[in-house]
Amino acid sequence: MFQNREEAGKLLAAELSKYKNNQDAVVLAIPRGGVVVGRQIADKLSLPLILAVVKKIGAPGNPELAIGALAPSNTKFIDWDLVFRSNVGQDYLDAELDAKRNEIEERVQKFKIRNLKSVIRNKKIIILTDDGIATGATTRAAINYIKIITKNQETIAKIILAIPVIAKETYDKIKKEVNKIFALEIPQSFNAVGQFYKEFPQVSDEEVMELL
Repeated sequence: MFQNREEAGKLLAAELSKYKNNQDAVVLAIPRGGVVVGRQIADKLSLPLILAVVKKIGAPGNPELAIGALAPSNTKFIDWDLVFRSNVGQDYLDAELDAKRNEIEERVQKFKIRNLKSVIRNKKIIILTDDGIATGATTRAAINYIKIITKNQETIAKIILAIPVIAKETYDKIKKEVNKIFALEIPQSFNAVGQFYKEFPQVSDEEVMELL
């Protein structure tokens, strides 16, 4: 169990020490909680920190159950197995995707995210981080986004997933989609990310802006 997100970020930075001062690397954090972790990693390794706003798509009547996620440039990840098991219709999905597009654009403007694509294209190592991964929908949407942005490069960027805690089932799925995973805890039993932290307060937009 971690004391808080700051401690988790420092512990991850220790595991990632070989990337310190690597001019080809960048830390890409998923707001909001991931930015707290990412700030620690970036500071300890002397790397730039950038954000990719990714929004989870929750199931009808159960918003905490992620059936998919939307990343910038309309990049999606949809867990079709969960969609079918949750009896989610296309109309619901389309409406949620429209709403998430608007939310992403609002956050991009608020956080003053500029030149994200060009930064990613100019780096060979993308260290992707968040404060924890349950179903993995937001992370997989972010991974899809990175791959789309870098697919035409001569040298494909390596995606390094650095995460304090990730559900074992999700780890087994995601490990095939990235070059390397640094995970501090990979529990079989996983209910929510917050259960692995003593302190797990909500992170506000204002805190994210201060961390930047």
